[in-house]
Amino acid sequence: MDSNVGLAIQCVGILLITLLSLFIQSSIKTPSLKYWTASWASLAAALISLFIGFHFQPNPKLFYSLYFFGEYLFGLLFIAGCLSQVSGTRFTRRYLYLLIPALVVALVLPHVSRDFNDLFMFHAIIVAALFMIAFFTLRRGFKSDEPSAGLRVMSAALLLLSIGFVHYVPVFGTRKGLWGLAVPSSYLHYTSVFDLLFETLLAFGTVMVLMESVRGEVQLANRKLIEARDQLELLVQMDPLTEALNRHAFHSLLRRPENGQESKTSGSVAVIDIDNLKPINDTFGHTVGDKAIRAVARAMRSLVRADDMLFRWGGDEFLVLMFNLPESEAQRRMEKLNALLEENCRRWTSVPITVTVSFGVAGFSSLTDLGGAIETADKAMYAQRHQARGIGLRFGVRS
Repeated sequence: MDSNVGLAIQCVGILLITLLSLFIQSSIKTPSLKYWTASWASLAAALISLFIGFHFQPNPKLFYSLYFFGEYLFGLLFIAGCLSQVSGTRFTRRYLYLLIPALVVALVLPHVSRDFNDLFMFHAIIVAALFMIAFFTLRRGFKSDEPSAGLRVMSAALLLLSIGFVHYVPVFGTRKGLWGLAVPSSYLHYTSVFDLLFETLLAFGTVMVLMESVRGEVQLANRKLIEARDQLELLVQMDPLTEALNRHAFHSLLRRPENGQESKTSGSVAVIDIDNLKPINDTFGHTVGDKAIRAVARAMRSLVRADDMLFRWGGDEFLVLMFNLPESEAQRRMEKLNALLEENCRRWTSVPITVTVSFGVAGFSSLTDLGGAIETADKAMYAQRHQARGIGLRFGVRS
């Protein structure tokens, strides 16, 4: 295969990679992809300039300069993309000064020798150095012992390209028997194809890295959505005034057996009702009434365990599920409620009020008979209230 054919194949391959990068850039907006797309475009322009220079015999030096500068620009832009990918750093104007020595070398180098192969030996060292800089820049992205597959592929491709360009120095130096060695001329015809293979591997690695970044962003977005969903679900099931669960949460609990997960949990349920909320609202206002409701919820939390569930059942009514707790023990705990309110209510509300409650307790053996237990506890609560009012009327006290 003629070397011009190999160069033409490389030109077409790099043009396709450039088009692929442009296509991906329409969907993925990242600074690193912009740098990499510009670098592939620079390399495509450089290879086209070299191809024209080989066939434009009167004055090929201008096209050689364009080729050299295009490859240096490719290396610098690729380094910029790697730096942006691993650290988020963007090139500023001060980085443009790096183009000055690249431009000077590109303009001077074609005038050093008439033999392009001699020029390419020096050029290969510079390009190999740029690939190594990109390699070590990318290594900074190895934040863990297990770097991503995309970073591995890119690193391998950059290392192979660097080694490949370094090996061109002895290969082209021995083409005329230098150092007593000779490399078959047919081998030199395939150098462009070798470069294209490694450059294709590098492009494949960049696509992998970009896809991994997108996947990471999607996973992060999903985690945030799940957290937001959980927070919304919590808000839906929580009473904003007392931060107790509401009836929606209770009915969600009752729906569990419908999924074939019959709960065998037993325990006790208590229904609590505030006796004198309306007089407090009428005398002190609804703001103080809200404080009284929060005081009752606070007192109840101090009596139940962390695994028990407190529900705000209605305006002035609460329900407590005390799992695996005998009815007698639940009754004993609830009997402490009024004494606890009498001792702390004024301090909790910052208002000189007294809050009392009536309650009823019943046991349940599973979630399926919880409804019946609630009715029993509700009747016991009303019986206690009527009994308290009867005692109050006997002694001339209104509750």
